[in-house]
Amino acid sequence: RGSFEHVYQLLTSYFTEVKLVDPNLVFDIQTTSCKDKRFTWCFWCFGPPKKTYKPLRPVVVINRTFLKGRYCGTLLTAIAIDPSSHIFLLVFPVIYSETIES
Repeated sequence: RGSFEHVYQLLTSYFTEVKLVDPNLVFDIQTTSCKDKRFTWCFWCFGPPKKTYKPLRPVVVINRTFLKGRYCGTLLTAIAIDPSSHIFLLVFPVIYSETIES
């Protein structure tokens, strides 16, 4: 709930809180400049996937979802199948568009 600006400003504090529960969390948030701190992209990967990647099946599926609203972008997900045939979420980047840099 709230404005898009407010929600994007909360991302850093949200990931900091998640890191208290999952110390192996990896996240990176990119903004345009120090002055206005406009959101550009972010990436996060929860700790357990890094440790359990070896037993996963050797196929990784990448999907994208287009975000709508004032701040458009693309949510990418990478998933694999674990030994019990369950979907295993690996990473979640949010990018502006699919480019070499992102």
